[in-house]
Amino acid sequence: MRGYTPSEVLEMVREAGFDIVKACYSIVNDLTLVDAKPEEYKRIQSYADLLRIAVRRPTRLNILRTLAYPLVKAMPSLRQLTVVVGVKARESSVRYLDRRG
Repeated sequence: MRGYTPSEVLEMVREAGFDIVKACYSIVNDLTLVDAKPEEYKRIQSYADLLRIAVRRPTRLNILRTLAYPLVKAMPSLRQLTVVVGVKARESSVRYLDRRG
């Protein structure tokens, strides 16, 4: 498995014939995988909610996620998802590459 940098992802999307409308890191997964009841999990919208659950349920996972969250927010490369919104601008083209020389 290979990880891609955001610039590599954008380049691949452009080569596929898309114009980039927006590109960002998603914070969706930054607030997930928390030991919480389903009704608590549905209400997680911010770091304050994450703190509240960590205080109510001080499991190892909750404490680690709570400690890691500010670092992940400060360093986008540690975030889990790169989100790219694009508009199909053209059909992708096939390029002929002669490998014989």
